[in-house]
Amino acid sequence: MKLLKGFTSVLMVGLAGVAVAEEPPRLSVQSTSDFSSYGAFYTDLTALHSPFGNLWEPGWRVEGIASARRYSFVDADQKRVGLDTTLDVLAGYQFAPHGWSWLVAAGMTAVNSHLYAAPGLPRSDAQLYGLKVLTSLYGKPTDQTMVYVQAHYNTASEFYYAQGKTGIAIAPNIFVGPEAAYSGGWTYNQVRFGGHITGFTVLGMNTGVSLGFVRDSNYGKGVYGGLNFQVNF
Repeated sequence: MKLLKGFTSVLMVGLAGVAVAEEPPRLSVQSTSDFSSYGAFYTDLTALHSPFGNLWEPGWRVEGIASARRYSFVDADQKRVGLDTTLDVLAGYQFAPHGWSWLVAAGMTAVNSHLYAAPGLPRSDAQLYGLKVLTSLYGKPTDQTMVYVQAHYNTASEFYYAQGKTGIAIAPNIFVGPEAAYSGGWTYNQVRFGGHITGFTVLGMNTGVSLGFVRDSNYGKGVYGGLNFQVNF
């Protein structure tokens, strides 16, 4: 948790000194959160910076990600609840073939893994370090359609995630369509199917929401909801 608070403080101080930049931007800040009906959640704060140009051009990228993830599993016939807080510092390259955006990045990750106490089992804390690899692709096959896919893997927490979504425009740059995701780790795996609306503006931020069904290897079937904000500088 200290890692998450520290990264958030540094990011907020940095943003306080950033004037509203003219287009095209060099910094993008994004927050993603999702919650499930059985109590699990994930939230993150991401800053993506182009040190040698702008984000619309191909080039090198530096990315910082602070995240928190709540999960559970069965240990000695007891339900254990865990909370992982993670700080990632990545570097990579963003390609821009034919107007698409494809990012490939890798770097160091630090995970504070906390397990809450259960009957007969004490609480525990562990500090883990490893490597994170990430890729994402966004594009518009036509003016009226969009495609987005992303995947990442963290060797410290052994957590993997893959997501894909597509959409049809219902207004300029506002898309509605289906999405799917597969994720998991050493304690569970999860499949999601749902829908999203992406691209509308709230308080000057590009916003998206999602809702759908989830099947978790520990909890069975449920529902999930997601929220995403993005702003460029």
